[in-house]
Amino acid sequence: MSTTHAPPDPVRVLEGAAADHGEAAALRRKVMDDTELRRGMRRFVEEDARRPEECDSRDAGLRATALHILGRDDEVGPFAERCETPRVRFLWALSEIYRNRVVTAADVLLDALRREPRDERIRIEAAALVALLGRTTEARELLQPLASQEDRADVLYAKGAIAEADGDPAAAQAQYEAALALDPAHVNALFRLAFQHDLGGDDDAAIALYERARHAKPTRVNVLLNLGLLYEDSNQFDKAAACYREILSRYPDHARARPFFRDAESSKSMVFDEDQERKEDRRNQILTTPISDFELSVRSRNCLAKMSILSLGDLIQRTEPELLAYKNFGETSLQEIKELLTSKGLRLGMRKEEVLLPADFDDEQALFDEEDDDEGAEETLPDVPEPVSADAETLQLPLADLELSVRSMRCVALLNLQTIGDLTQKSESELLENKNFGETSLEEIKGKLAQLGLALRAE
Repeated sequence: MSTTHAPPDPVRVLEGAAADHGEAAALRRKVMDDTELRRGMRRFVEEDARRPEECDSRDAGLRATALHILGRDDEVGPFAERCETPRVRFLWALSEIYRNRVVTAADVLLDALRREPRDERIRIEAAALVALLGRTTEARELLQPLASQEDRADVLYAKGAIAEADGDPAAAQAQYEAALALDPAHVNALFRLAFQHDLGGDDDAAIALYERARHAKPTRVNVLLNLGLLYEDSNQFDKAAACYREILSRYPDHARARPFFRDAESSKSMVFDEDQERKEDRRNQILTTPISDFELSVRSRNCLAKMSILSLGDLIQRTEPELLAYKNFGETSLQEIKELLTSKGLRLGMRKEEVLLPADFDDEQALFDEEDDDEGAEETLPDVPEPVSADAETLQLPLADLELSVRSMRCVALLNLQTIGDLTQKSESELLENKNFGETSLEEIKGKLAQLGLALRAE
């Protein structure tokens, strides 16, 4: 007699992950390859979809944990904010770090530490993060209770972050290398050590370390951004584009990855095909169209929802036998869905890459019977708020406070500038003389300075 194992209860799994940092990290790595686990997490957050304000603290914490495990980092915050559990807020901070929103992450970590001052993992992560934001005195105070624990990779990493913020790259590298000797897969140490080699001009060492950090799935956005920039520097544009494409597969509207990807693709042929870019955008728009947008029968819509089929992209990847194998899904529902897909030029069992678009974008628009007012509009920089007055204290703030893009921050770091005041002593032409420092980075820096009532030095 054969026995079957019941799938794990998602709630029990999530309760364990919400209470244990290590369990949450292990599940986040495992979910990439474990189909059953991934489906369980998705069912939990999608079958009974709730808005954050509809959740109590416990439910919000479980949903935030599930979204973190699934790598849907941009959705974690609204749920985690309603949960009082410090460890759930720690996961929220990690999700913000993965999105490269370090200032928000630091605030969340410090809040979590106030709620649970005995949690060593939160304390260490907070110390490292505030150090990298230039607040070294605060970082030392946070780390002081654990500073003597030289046998812990995370403590050594935090010490490296403090040394890096102090402007001592040799000491920082030594601490990061010691951390990696204890834990070769320590992603934070890998990233910071790679960044130090990057700034020092040792591109080969930096690439090797970034590639090691890339294997920690789901890969952090800042790892892929920096690695892509290095590949561009060495004219390996295919590899650079692959890094940015990996980001866009998870965050299709990522503000930095999109222009970087366009630049890398353009560099491969030196002629950028704007029509192809628009077609890719339209393909993504088609595939992400929610099933709820279409007038399906209640039976068909409910069956698809219970199978976690929420968009056209989800639907076309299923086959007829897979749909018919589901309870209450019959030939009538199948025929209804096939007619829907046919009307959109799609079919069951397709790969996303097989989705073809009409050459004429006017015909393509008819697939949705809607107008896209922004189609073909020229991409512009966001409006810059009215400048505010700046004082001497502002000029002494670390450059990290500007929250520049990875590309701009890397270019500025190569100039050995430490504070906002240092940056204001540079002129436009001095910045543009540097390798890979382009007009986009220049405009971003000018906009950030303008918000503080500052400007670059006049020519």
